[in-house]
Amino acid sequence: MNLNPSLQRYNLLSQLFHWLVAALIIGLIVTQKLHVAAPEASESAVWWIKLHISLGILLFLVVIPRILWARVSPQPAPLPGVAWTQTVAKLTHLVLNLATLLIPISGYLRVVSKGRVAEFFGTPLPSLLGESPWINDLMHILHGEPMELALYALVALHVVAAIWHQYILRDGALERMLPWGKRA
Repeated sequence: MNLNPSLQRYNLLSQLFHWLVAALIIGLIVTQKLHVAAPEASESAVWWIKLHISLGILLFLVVIPRILWARVSPQPAPLPGVAWTQTVAKLTHLVLNLATLLIPISGYLRVVSKGRVAEFFGTPLPSLLGESPWINDLMHILHGEPMELALYALVALHVVAAIWHQYILRDGALERMLPWGKRA
């Protein structure tokens, strides 16, 4: 990460990546809930899961350049704070980035290890492994309810921290990631 202590805000592309990932995560949560709520094996259940899979693949495809961009673009210095809070912030961001890579991979593997075709907005993707019951069993754990709850906890921690910084500490943390935020 290329830190620039004089930089007060994230650049526009970093902001775009951040909010696009947030929108995709929300879309994934909504499509998963709608899939579960639809009658089993119905047309709507199939439609929602196909959209969920497509959004997951899109998330993966967005997160890779997002991470690469964060490594090469100038980033504002971390907000001031005690060492443990900065460590928690770094760790949370690291785990969120890993989750946004690993959850789509485990979702893809969950689909294809059951011998099904994963589609990206109607385009079938080749299976990297074919039917594999033991991988499917493992992916039910890695791409199931425990991972879903862990992701909710990470996202909630991230959102609560942003709100805490913005409205309790009043250090402008949220404005650093908004295109219309205050300028330094």
